[in-house]
Amino acid sequence: MKKYICIVDAYSTGAELAPIFKKNGWSCIHIQSSSEIPQEYQSTFKHETFDFLISPKNESKDEFLKIAEELKALSPEYIIPGTETGVYVADLLSSLVGTTGNSINTSALRRNKYSMQEALKKAGINSIPQFLAESVEQAKKWASELGKWPVVVKPVDSAGADSVRFCNTIDEVEDAFNKIYGKKNKLGLTNKNVLLQERLNGQQYIVNAVSINGQHLITEIWSDDKKEVENASLICEREILLPYLGDVQDQLVEYMEKSLTILGIENGPSHSELMMTDSGPVLIETAARMQGTIMHHAVVSALGYSHVTLTAERYTKPEQFVSRLGKKYMLKTQLQCITLASEFEGVVKVNNCDELLKSLPSYFGMMHTPKAGDNIYRTTDLFTNPGIIYLCHQDQKQIDVDHTTIRRYEKQGKLFELA
Repeated sequence: MKKYICIVDAYSTGAELAPIFKKNGWSCIHIQSSSEIPQEYQSTFKHETFDFLISPKNESKDEFLKIAEELKALSPEYIIPGTETGVYVADLLSSLVGTTGNSINTSALRRNKYSMQEALKKAGINSIPQFLAESVEQAKKWASELGKWPVVVKPVDSAGADSVRFCNTIDEVEDAFNKIYGKKNKLGLTNKNVLLQERLNGQQYIVNAVSINGQHLITEIWSDDKKEVENASLICEREILLPYLGDVQDQLVEYMEKSLTILGIENGPSHSELMMTDSGPVLIETAARMQGTIMHHAVVSALGYSHVTLTAERYTKPEQFVSRLGKKYMLKTQLQCITLASEFEGVVKVNNCDELLKSLPSYFGMMHTPKAGDNIYRTTDLFTNPGIIYLCHQDQKQIDVDHTTIRRYEKQGKLFELA
């Protein structure tokens, strides 16, 4: 008997799942969470990897009730999100069809950044002081009363550092609020309010996990180096895959396992960003899906698996996945993820990345670099970076040397020739 799995919004890293499920003999159903695929994700969708495609006529609950009835006829084993936009609809359909997943009753804790922090605060673990503003007057009043600058202003349910801004004055808070409120964010949702938070200071980290029936497997821990950008917030500079064991890692794992449980993440992948502060780890945000924009084969080379392969294993081979619980991963090699940034805007005449970077001793691969004729924009978030490079080598010093070389080429404008 055929086994079916539904993936809601199989975009970004979510596009990698269907081929793995099909290799394991499963049939794949794709469900869109909206009638139109958000522009940012259109190029990543691989429709040919699915056996059935389902698209709603509108985003009403009645429409998804109809889709749930269609799905019941196929008796899918699971309904899971592929990317951030699919989290709520996957929870909804899973509850309607009766498949194992994460509870619809706690969906808001996983999609709404304000609700997420309030849940942590209520549970008594480290959280971020915050305020949800519905007017610019409310935003200015809270920022003034906080009395600590900068203040972080951002959408409550977007991703990829979309419209996140560090504000140092009341005027900047007003400007940031007005650029967010009432506008559509990168996930295609209208910003009906604006989130303000105290800025955290410290080293940032990424913790990825996959869960099964409330038990959490930490799959990767990365240090996440950021760079501040004027009139924005922080952009990715590089992520360094860390060993599982270490004083900092121990604190991150303990805090993160508690946080995942508080947020109702019982099944499937999660991607979390944290800050190690003087008071210990503090969650910036968690997403109940795989990390986006990753070259998962690079992670496989370092660990023997990736966030993608373990997510698939959790569903296709649950007994094998359960046998991993409690085990600590070991690095086979060193791995860094370098995010390119541009201070310039224009049209690409020539992309020199292949020519300049493939000869670097630690070069593993690159993704999302623009081709001739594409536009490059000033980098202010994940969506505006001009590419990602993975460096993999036994010698960390060699990776550091190659990283310095990449940044030199970048600063000299050698990676891309612009019109």
